[in-house]
Amino acid sequence: MPRPIALVALLACLTLAPARARADVVDETFARGNQAAAAGDYRGAVQHYEEAERLLPGRSAALSFNLGTAHAQLGELGRATYHLRRALQPQAEASADVAEAARRNLGVVRQRAEVAAAAAGLQIDRPETWRDAALSALRAPLFGWLSLGAGWLALVLWLFRGRLRAAGQGVAAGLAAVLGAVFVLVGGLHGYALRSELAAPPAIALPAKLEVREGPGVHRKVLFAVQGGSRLRVSERGAGWARVRLPGGLEGWAPLADLGELNASPRHLRNP
Repeated sequence: MPRPIALVALLACLTLAPARARADVVDETFARGNQAAAAGDYRGAVQHYEEAERLLPGRSAALSFNLGTAHAQLGELGRATYHLRRALQPQAEASADVAEAARRNLGVVRQRAEVAAAAAGLQIDRPETWRDAALSALRAPLFGWLSLGAGWLALVLWLFRGRLRAAGQGVAAGLAAVLGAVFVLVGGLHGYALRSELAAPPAIALPAKLEVREGPGVHRKVLFAVQGGSRLRVSERGAGWARVRLPGGLEGWAPLADLGELNASPRHLRNP
């Protein structure tokens, strides 16, 4: 895997910082991380990037990409997968270059995880299907705004159709019907995609080997073990444990500290 590339300073995100001094600290910390990575000190790079992430008020695809790549160089496939996937989330607003590099590195990490799972006899999630990709795309805010805009336009055309000439009334009614159908279809799919993620948010298995038990507690029987980097769904939480489910249907309980929830703050990750 190529070394982490030195990406642009986080100027767009830094404009959200409450003070310029804080922005300068994030900038400097990010630069120190890049220097450590260039010198081959990936553990030091991770520490600097994590410090920058704690100080940054928003999300940064560049920072998530660098963190994921540094973890991959350290052989920490779970954390590498977690950060690289976060770099590709819509709210990270990755540039084309960062998105392409993140997908490439994620593919390399996935291959390593599959080899490790086969060698150790661990469970691993199935590759993403077209349905997974479609639901991920439908959760983007763009579809919500598209549905809302179509609904408002349909309503306006329907209310003001009477002020048009006879020929125009038919066109307006037809266009309103089409826009109404777009509102119902796109809005329904967008809502379904959001509800499915809220009901069972996605997470990544962080350790190299995640033991999944029949109930919450280390005294409970281990049902199976999951390869680090596997995608899971969190369906229930309680007392530091979470009920998780692999895409194939296997489920059980795992420590919350060993899960990287993709839509939650990264500040709660436990150090490896």
